[in-house]
Amino acid sequence: MAVGIIDTRVAKLHPWAVALRRAAAAILGLTAAFMAAADPQTLYKSVLPNGEVVYADLPQPGAKRTEKLSVESHPSDARATQAAQRDLAAVREQLLRDADARSARGQQLDRDIARVSGQLRDAQTRQEQGRAVQEGDRQGRRLVGPYWQRQQMLENEVQRARKALSALMRERAALQ
Repeated sequence: MAVGIIDTRVAKLHPWAVALRRAAAAILGLTAAFMAAADPQTLYKSVLPNGEVVYADLPQPGAKRTEKLSVESHPSDARATQAAQRDLAAVREQLLRDADARSARGQQLDRDIARVSGQLRDAQTRQEQGRAVQEGDRQGRRLVGPYWQRQQMLENEVQRARKALSALMRERAALQ
């Protein structure tokens, strides 16, 4: 039995059956329409031997290279279009805020890198100066504990500055 034809026997016994069949037909029709609209369209990008690029429904014969592209159709509903545009604007605003935050963080990292680089240079200078043997660092010809403690402390200071600088440089590289 076709959907458009109503069986009078069923209609007399069950009046709601007619409405149900009409609703089913409408739902099937709308589903088919939405399915057709949701299917992406297939296009082909062909590069011809002379370098010209052609977009068409079918691949161009004699093309050096052909690439299959899938293009989604835009919603025909005005409300859906407006909602999509609002969503796009919101995403754009979020991307701009993220870019501004990333830029500000990058500038802060640049300042921190300059500061920590100066600290590293100062620590290396102190380490070089600390290698000089001072009064009380020797007992006879042997260097004593305070000298080695000072060397270890200065080396630790240089290593901390290097680690801090390395961490800042990694974070700066990750931002880009």
